[in-house]
Amino acid sequence: MIDARPSGSRKWALRSIVRLTVLVVVAFGIADSHAATPDPIAESITHQSFKVGGAAAAFTATAAAFPLTDEKDETRAEIYYVAYTREDAAGASRPITFVFNGGPGSSSAYLHLGALGPRVIDFGPDGQVPSAPGTLVDNPDSWLDLSDLVFVDPVGTGYSRAAGDAAKGYWGVEEDLASIATFIERYLTQNHREASPKYLVGESYGGFRAARLPELLAKDHHIAVAGSFLISPVLEFSLIDGDSLALLPDVLRLPSYAAVALERSGAPTQEALGEVEQFALGAYLSALAATPRNEAAMRDIYARVARYTGVPEPVVARHDGRLPIGVFVKEARRSESLVISRYDGSVTAPDPSPGSRRARGDVLFDGLRAVLTKGMTDYLSDTLGVRTELPYSLLNGSAVRQWNWRSGLGGREGHAGAADALREVLSHDRAFRIVIAHGMTDLVTPYLTSRYVVDHLPQALTAGRVTLKLYPGGHMMYLRAASRARLHADAALLYSPLP
Repeated sequence: MIDARPSGSRKWALRSIVRLTVLVVVAFGIADSHAATPDPIAESITHQSFKVGGAAAAFTATAAAFPLTDEKDETRAEIYYVAYTREDAAGASRPITFVFNGGPGSSSAYLHLGALGPRVIDFGPDGQVPSAPGTLVDNPDSWLDLSDLVFVDPVGTGYSRAAGDAAKGYWGVEEDLASIATFIERYLTQNHREASPKYLVGESYGGFRAARLPELLAKDHHIAVAGSFLISPVLEFSLIDGDSLALLPDVLRLPSYAAVALERSGAPTQEALGEVEQFALGAYLSALAATPRNEAAMRDIYARVARYTGVPEPVVARHDGRLPIGVFVKEARRSESLVISRYDGSVTAPDPSPGSRRARGDVLFDGLRAVLTKGMTDYLSDTLGVRTELPYSLLNGSAVRQWNWRSGLGGREGHAGAADALREVLSHDRAFRIVIAHGMTDLVTPYLTSRYVVDHLPQALTAGRVTLKLYPGGHMMYLRAASRARLHADAALLYSPLP
């Protein structure tokens, strides 16, 4: 369970990061995947017709498992994927996009059936999670008009499996990146797509992957990525959660709290959040960091934080002006006996334990699990012809519990990050571009963390090539139909050539 105590009582930073990382799968009791590799799933190739730009277009859909082998050429694990390739387009020139979600430990079902794929679950105009199994409908905002799509399930997720305990060898920052980079290289080679413009799309921890992979692919695989689209990413884990001495995580989350309060009276806008952003990185940060402590200044801080967030001032003062997520989700609507979602603070539910200090579960996240699992398995079997008795692992708790967060860290580094990799690829490849998309009411990966990282990269590298977009909604902003349409429109800009 995510710790709801004040940040001063938190333990070791990496342990806190695991609790807060992106999809927080352990916190909600998700079952582990099977340890042994079962019989491989037979490749399924079907020919589909999907609407693209209002007209029907023919696609080949390939659902298959890709083997990952060791130095003895023995299969240690498999990466399962679903690829859509347009049949009436020249493969050499048509873009190809590799898509993955986060967790770590999450399959690609979220982006597949929520945002980019040819069919999506009907969440209605306001992003309401239906009861399972949900209804699949044609996606008017599918990215298939822009690119061929390859949805990738990392080892241990979806139908991807490993032999025995081999999965542990892929559950680490560097190991995970290496396995996905290997998959991308071999997919391109085997399908003769080396000359295609290549793009990456990742959500959450997948956004971290999509930020790190371009440099790795260029350096170790000699593959140039044209652009990355990062949805609700974590760019630097040190900015997501901290301790009593790490102030920035609390500071950078404050505007997202304010967005939640603003949504109660109308849709928050980037312009409306400007005042609280200035306060957060100005007077708020200065007051928290001041030594010796200025009690008069802190009383003003308490009042302003309460006004921006809707949390009562005595609660703000009790937590010394800093509001961990666990406190905010319980206190923001306590007077109405409501608890809010970490993944979209505008989503509420009756608080089942109003007397407790911690929020158990998450109304949005928990509801999506059954809907997406059932929707994905039905879609794979009924539409794509996949035949298997394997359970589909939407989220793998073992992957998070056993994830090697220190993999690839050297010297005095303490947190995984992507800023240095972005700096390198932007410097070496002047055509590479990035779009970063954030929901304004997402409390898990606050939008200001990405802006902070981008603003601290050299402007000579980012000007005109790195774009941050804000959307109504939360971590999965695409659940709202209007935000899903805007994601597609902003993606079109990424796929267009540089002026």
